[in-house]
Amino acid sequence: MIQTIYIYTLLMLIMIFSGYIYMKRYYKCIDSKFNWYNIDFILPIICFSFIFGIRYNVGNDYMSYLDIYEGYAHYYTIRDDLEIGFEFVTRLMAEIGLHYSIYFGLIAFLQIFLIYYTFRKEGYLFPFLSFMIMSGAFLGWMSVIRQSLVWCLFVYAIPFIKQRRFIPYMLCVVIGFTLHKTALLLIPLYFIFKPGKDFLRNIPLQLTLLFGALFLSGVSIWNQYLNNIDVILSLIGLGDRYSNIDNILAIDEEYVYGPRTWLIFSLNVILILYNKKIKDTFPSSNISIYYNLYIVGSYINLLLVGNHALQRPFLFFINMNIIVFSYLMVYLWKYGGKSITHTFIFLLIIVTQLLSLSSTIYLGDQEIMKATYFFWWDQI
Repeated sequence: MIQTIYIYTLLMLIMIFSGYIYMKRYYKCIDSKFNWYNIDFILPIICFSFIFGIRYNVGNDYMSYLDIYEGYAHYYTIRDDLEIGFEFVTRLMAEIGLHYSIYFGLIAFLQIFLIYYTFRKEGYLFPFLSFMIMSGAFLGWMSVIRQSLVWCLFVYAIPFIKQRRFIPYMLCVVIGFTLHKTALLLIPLYFIFKPGKDFLRNIPLQLTLLFGALFLSGVSIWNQYLNNIDVILSLIGLGDRYSNIDNILAIDEEYVYGPRTWLIFSLNVILILYNKKIKDTFPSSNISIYYNLYIVGSYINLLLVGNHALQRPFLFFINMNIIVFSYLMVYLWKYGGKSITHTFIFLLIIVTQLLSLSSTIYLGDQEIMKATYFFWWDQI
């Protein structure tokens, strides 16, 4: 456990400190041309890619991907249902003899680079975005590898929605589809989100939907409506995990509402109360799209609580939490004015995220999750 705490803490501090330097440079150059390509941009990307490249068995699906890679390295196939793009890159790197640490490092590089590059012109976000990634999101990226990579590509593509650039957006979706079929779910979003249309600004309505979703959470009301959901999941690349309708509709009866769950729910309430202020503070950003995706994802996540099969396709929505809460932290830190309330909310976000990280490390130590950090050479 000590090694795990040391590695994750050190990487978090490097990324936050680099993000802070990046933010300070951004504010100094706010009225002039800002050079985003600098050591404070490159260093955290290199460190993130390196650390998660040389890892071993970190992430619940790590060994599955390692088996696939080792299979290609010895010219046999473990799975024949991988998407063409992901299979091509994996097979190419394996067959030319590259060590699997380079393979996992490349995936980590693409994930973090896509996020950093997308927000390169919003330097005020970097320390907070780095904190949100390293206090929770990173393990999901290391577990649900293909879908997380597609999500990072989706974040990169979201500006094309606001700019109404359909061809670049669809190109990203097509590339994503060659990595994971769930990218198909991203096509309708281009037509749903349009510049100047923000369908989630009514605070009472949002709070009603949130508490309504909480009230209905865990209730098995889906059976009569979702008889063909297994076919749909197969089309988006999840059929290998959920092979029959009973598995899909099954709810984890051991799921309990712990302190972290209630903290996240409370933060969602706060986020809804502040959503107009955040959107008005950053009008040139894509915060409205990020926010609307996340809030809708929160409703669905509550309705499907404990049902991992049905929650999985909506990771594209719920993963926006690292972005929207970064905006909220920037607002509280710099633009909202100093107050006890703002300080309390800011600290509440930090505490909630650190509890999440602590829980992840503890569950890894108890071998419930694949979160304990090992170097690949430890396994030789």
